Amino acid sequence: MNPLASLSIVIPCHNEEEVLHDTYQRLYSLIQEWLKDTISDYEIVMVNNGSTDNSIVKMQELYETETNIKIVDLRKNHGFQGSITAGLYHAEMDMIVSIDADLQDDPTKIKEMIQKYYEGYELVLGVRDNRKSDAFIKRVTAQMFYRFLNSIGIKSVYNHADYRLISRNLLEDFKKFNERNRYIRGMIFELESRYACVYYQRTKRAKGRSKFNLFSLFSLALDGITSFSNWPIRLVFFIGLMMFFLSFLGIVYALLSKFVFGLKVAGWASTFIIILFFSGIQNLLLGLVGEYISKIYTEVKERPLFLVRKLYPPKKSE
Repeated sequence: MNPLASLSIVIPCHNEEEVLHDTYQRLYSLIQEWLKDTISDYEIVMVNNGSTDNSIVKMQELYETETNIKIVDLRKNHGFQGSITAGLYHAEMDMIVSIDADLQDDPTKIKEMIQKYYEGYELVLGVRDNRKSDAFIKRVTAQMFYRFLNSIGIKSVYNHADYRLISRNLLEDFKKFNERNRYIRGMIFELESRYACVYYQRTKRAKGRSKFNLFSLFSLALDGITSFSNWPIRLVFFIGLMMFFLSFLGIVYALLSKFVFGLKVAGWASTFIIILFFSGIQNLLLGLVGEYISKIYTEVKERPLFLVRKLYPPKKSE
C-alpha cells in the first residue's frame, strides 16, 4: 500500500470575519477524521486578501490557539485569482485543495478528491450538480458563458469554479505561469489534460454575503475570454470586412436606384441612422482591441502577482 499523502487546504478570504471561526471548526473536525486513514499531515492556509473588516483579527485568534494554521496577509486586494495564487504558492503539502471561505462548496467532498488522487489523478475538479442556489439571471448567464468558452476553443468544465485538488507536481508547474491576467479555471487545463471530477450540491451562504457582484463576474468572464483566445480579435476583422461589404452593396444600390431606375434615394434620416449604427460598431470593436492592448500593457510591466505584508508560519503540533 502506498504511504498516505499530506494535505494543504487553501482558503482565500476577503471580508469574511463572520464565517472564519465556523469554517475552521468545520474543516478541523473533518481533518481529524481523515488523519486516521486518509492523510498523513495537514495545514490550513488562510489568505487575507486586503480585507477591510476584522478578518485578519479572526485569523490571528485562530493562529494563537490552534496548530497547523498558516496565514498569508496580503498588503492589498489582489483579486480573487491573485488571492488563490498567493495561497497556492505558500502551500507545502503533497495535495493542495482550494475552497471558498463560506464553505458553500461541500467540504466533505475533499475526502473523495483525495481518493481520486490515490487513484492516480493529479487534478481533481469539484463540479456542482446544479445551480439551484443561484438567482435565475446568474444561472442563465453562467450557462451561456461556459458554452461560449467551449465554442471558441477555451477548455472549461461546466459548473466548475475554483474548488479543486492539485498535486505538488502540478503546483510546481503552475508556478512557471507568470501572467498577471489570471484565469485559473483555464490555466489548469494548460497544466494537465487528464483529470477527475467530484460532484456536489452547493449550499446557500449561512453568514455574510457574496463578494462577487455583477461587475466582478463580468471582469472574470472577460479575463477568461481574452487571456486564452484570440478569437474575439479575429472577429473584429471579420465584422469589419462584413461592414465594408455591406457598405459597398449600399453604394451600388444607391447608384443603381438613382441613375439606372430613376428612383429617389432616402434622405438624411437613413444616412444618420447608418452613421450611428456603424459608429457604435466601431467603438465596440475598438474597445475590444483596447482590452487586449491593456493586457499587454499589464504583462510587460511585470509587477508581482501579490505582495505579502506578513507570513504567519504554522505552529506544528508536537
